[in-house]
Amino acid sequence: MKSRQIDDTNELGTERAISGLLSLALDLKSQVEMDKEQADYAIDACNEALTCVANTMLLLPKCRPLFADIHGADTIDKILQSGATQTTAFLCGRCLFLSIESPKSAKYCVDDLDLPKTLAQIIRGFLDRESDKSDRFSPQQVMNELFKAAMSLCVYYPRDTPQGSSDDALSPDHAVKLLDILQISLDTLFALPLANGHLADPARQAIGIALNFPTLSPDPILHCWLPPKSSGAESERYRYVDRIYHLFATLAATSDESYKAEITPLALVLVRLVTEQPDVRQRLFYRVYPQNTEDYSALPEDRPGLSGTLVRLMRIPEGGMLSGAIGDFLLALLGQDVAKFILAVGYGNAAGYMLARGIAIPESVIRQVRESVDSNLVDPVTGRYLDQDMDRELANMTDEEKEREAERLFVLFERLNKTGFIKVDNPVRTAMESGRFQEIDEESS
Repeated sequence: MKSRQIDDTNELGTERAISGLLSLALDLKSQVEMDKEQADYAIDACNEALTCVANTMLLLPKCRPLFADIHGADTIDKILQSGATQTTAFLCGRCLFLSIESPKSAKYCVDDLDLPKTLAQIIRGFLDRESDKSDRFSPQQVMNELFKAAMSLCVYYPRDTPQGSSDDALSPDHAVKLLDILQISLDTLFALPLANGHLADPARQAIGIALNFPTLSPDPILHCWLPPKSSGAESERYRYVDRIYHLFATLAATSDESYKAEITPLALVLVRLVTEQPDVRQRLFYRVYPQNTEDYSALPEDRPGLSGTLVRLMRIPEGGMLSGAIGDFLLALLGQDVAKFILAVGYGNAAGYMLARGIAIPESVIRQVRESVDSNLVDPVTGRYLDQDMDRELANMTDEEKEREAERLFVLFERLNKTGFIKVDNPVRTAMESGRFQEIDEESS
């Protein structure tokens, strides 16, 4: 059959051929209800016609605008609404995913067809459906393909983002038009369990879609994320937040690096929720830091619970987007307070993140984080009590080694001050001037 090879697609990659195949698919789908005896044949033929269209757009990208020009999405929408089998729905999703590649095509599908509503209805129908083993595709495969089409709508629909804004979320007015997609995405995340310890494919698509939406306004968007309180338990209001956090914490606790791509979007969604919703920030803060305090007797990366796990993820040498997303989450959780952030993760762990984000560290912050915490000084570099860090380092050093280390630190701090990277009093110079250092007599040693 044509469209299976690149050489065969040229004949099908014309406006007339694509239009004819789509019309044929719709006619065959209509015959299913009219002639039950020929239903299986009609469905198979309909699927073959849709396969030809999808393969042609896949192998011959230049024909994709033709699909939009002939309003092929109208036909796909009618086929989906007429009740599609798993294979038919999968192929419809594939055609939409390949054809929506410009703001013009996305705007037509949203504004003229209300395609988000159709996609949400079809995905919801497959969410709890048991797999038909006689079909080529499972319900989750179908959902995944339809979510890819929904993602294309979210990505290509005009953003209308205010000039100078660093937030790439949809504007509130535009987000409302895609509200059905956000709702089914959150419902999918809530309903689907982890698959062999990983996010199921539809859940991965769903969390990616959720990243496109704001959480503040208007009310329909806010109520998607945080349903209004009713007679039910308070946890119902936070069911989506709690589910996303649970997935994030569960995946973060694994040591397998293959999870990094799944943790990052979850972290970024939580960043937006924590930043824009104060009650969510308070709720999650006490989950990451249950006692509202840190154990400064241990290094931040060695502390028990999720807080230590997240610091370890920040330290991954090739963490990429994950390290940045974790840093964003912790900083948002701490109210964008740089001093608290340094205390929570240690300056040594935070330095790379802050440099990448362009976060300046004023001298006042360095002084502030060294102030009393439970009547003890905290070393901003390590995030431990200062006396414990000194005891640990000095315990196994000879006097000569201590002197060499003091000289090395003196030179290091002088260089850092000269380059302007930091502007603080050289602690070695201060110690020498205060008489805390005693010169060693080489003859007596």
